[in-house]
Amino acid sequence: MDATKRCVACAMDLRDEATRCPHCQAVQPGAVMHRGGEGRKLLGVCLALSRQFGLDVALVRVAFIIALVVTFGATLMVYGLLWAFTPPSPIGKAPVQRVVDWMSGPADGSAEPKVERRV
Repeated sequence: MDATKRCVACAMDLRDEATRCPHCQAVQPGAVMHRGGEGRKLLGVCLALSRQFGLDVALVRVAFIIALVVTFGATLMVYGLLWAFTPPSPIGKAPVQRVVDWMSGPADGSAEPKVERRV
């Protein structure tokens, strides 16, 4: 059985991962755009966009393919950026954030840098 929650505006039952109410289109609090979930095909960007805007995932995928053809592939860069800045799950970190965290190391500076220095 799927977990559900109630819409803050109209009190309609929603799936737990819903970011917008399909009835009143109200944005739900605490909803984080993420790529994970059921229905993910390639990297999950179209699924995340469909959840964020309350659209059918097939419609978003078709729009993406049309945009690929119209822009001669430039949409792939947008897809890559969306992948890089969108976490894989509601509690996960985006790939860019993981790299930044890895490069910065611990905040107290007690550990050695993770970049190897050759002499």
